[in-house]
Amino acid sequence: MAHDLVIRGGTIVDGTGSPARNGDVAIDGDTLTQVGGRTGAGKREIDAQGLAVSPGFIDPHTHYDAQICWDRALTPSCWNGITSVVMGNCGFTLAPCAPSGRERIMRMLERVEGMSLAALEQGIDWDWTTFPEYLDAVGRMRPALNVGALVGHSAVRYFVLDDAATERAATADEIARMRAIVEDAMRAGALGFSTSQAPTHFGGDGKPVPSRAASDDEVLALAGALSGFDRGMVEITTKHLVDVSVSIAAARASGRPVTFLGAIRPDGMAAIEAARAEGLRLVPQTSCRPALTDFKLVGMGIFDQLPSWRRVMNAQPAELPAVFRDPAFRAAFRQDVTGEYEGFRLFKGDWDAVKILLVQDPALQGRIGRSVAELAAERGADPFDAFFDVALEDGLHTEFSYCLASDLPRRPSLLDDGYLIGLSDAGAHLTLLADHAYATYFLGTWVRERGLMLLEDAVRKLTRVPAELFGIPRRGVLAEGSFADVVLFDPTRIAARATELVYDLPGGGPRLVTQADGIEAVLVNGAVTVEHGALTGAQAGQVLRGA
Repeated sequence: MAHDLVIRGGTIVDGTGSPARNGDVAIDGDTLTQVGGRTGAGKREIDAQGLAVSPGFIDPHTHYDAQICWDRALTPSCWNGITSVVMGNCGFTLAPCAPSGRERIMRMLERVEGMSLAALEQGIDWDWTTFPEYLDAVGRMRPALNVGALVGHSAVRYFVLDDAATERAATADEIARMRAIVEDAMRAGALGFSTSQAPTHFGGDGKPVPSRAASDDEVLALAGALSGFDRGMVEITTKHLVDVSVSIAAARASGRPVTFLGAIRPDGMAAIEAARAEGLRLVPQTSCRPALTDFKLVGMGIFDQLPSWRRVMNAQPAELPAVFRDPAFRAAFRQDVTGEYEGFRLFKGDWDAVKILLVQDPALQGRIGRSVAELAAERGADPFDAFFDVALEDGLHTEFSYCLASDLPRRPSLLDDGYLIGLSDAGAHLTLLADHAYATYFLGTWVRERGLMLLEDAVRKLTRVPAELFGIPRRGVLAEGSFADVVLFDPTRIAARATELVYDLPGGGPRLVTQADGIEAVLVNGAVTVEHGALTGAQAGQVLRGA
């Protein structure tokens, strides 16, 4: 009897790190029934000669919690070979959420994750209150990709403490109620618990997001909710973006792996290695792309953690021009950037690295691609003044681009199996970042062009490693009995394309989109979902529930 689908004559890179081999792959229903060798006929056959046939890539760090409501295909991840995503990172989820708290959650996401408020208001159906109900709602959406979710601390805190969530520490009773919510989410299939203590995370009211008001004891109590389950993991955006102590303590409290975001200093790495020697699993995340961010002065940006920027975050839109013209504000901002400062600074006054990406006024097109330093020199002005002046001259529509760091220093972490490659933030920072194409960038730039590692090792890091870490069974490898999540790509051509700004959000809002070259087909649970770069309309994704 013919197989439902046969992928014929490709180079099988199975996700285990084993040497690639030529052969066929047979699929029946949503399952791989033969991997390697020569298989019988298929009702449909795909000629894969010259192509790598690998497991679908698994993105461990996305924020598709809202976008999935209006974009079942989870673009642009689907175009970059991603077949499974983990959302709910950094403590930011749409559930649990009482009807009275919906606007508050949306405004938090608008600010901290750079999402369009209009898209959130028009695109979210809100047919849930609890986290289990949200997972059920995602299943009813019939997504094109597989979707797993962490339960987020800030949403849980809002649900229990209401407006006080951003103001104070929780009581013992409130912590117990929050822990019960996390346990309920885990029983419903959540992949774990997430939180943020990062100084860069502020909500729509200009206050730190709720999770930042939590004590370390609260964080550990909620992480400890996973101790009753033989699965799941904790994800943390670290305090001061350098602290590792809470991550280590969370691993002890939960007995589960902890993945975390932030820079690691030498003393931090020593502490991590000592904890690993105890048997704790600590897995920092690393990006494989340059640290680039695009921003406008009217939305989330690289200055949110600076004290002077509170005035911007608390101002109404009509008040912002006066704020940015005010000499007192400019002086305070300059002091925050250049003076003594106890907090964390993403920007340190390197105006050569701040460039004009987009302008709205056609008369100002000549500024695109030029740095603030160049424009300041041309005007004979101080760059701090020129920065605000050029934005004001374009009605605050100017979009800036800033390079925080090159990708080259990331080489050691990419080679280290103690790190998880991710940090795509797909679904968030829609006009700020475009790291959703990290997998195709990794395979094209790091593997093919720079020769960082063998293709087999690279695929393993994008597939089996995240599947095992998050406890996603029967995915991440090509093996008989596994789900048929498969990517066919040309290893000589695979690459992330140039990023484009498109206007396709609900309400016509903008977002950055990066498509890929060399991805010939993407299969999700046996269904051809992307073919030659185009969506087929298949919606065979499943909710990835921890079991």
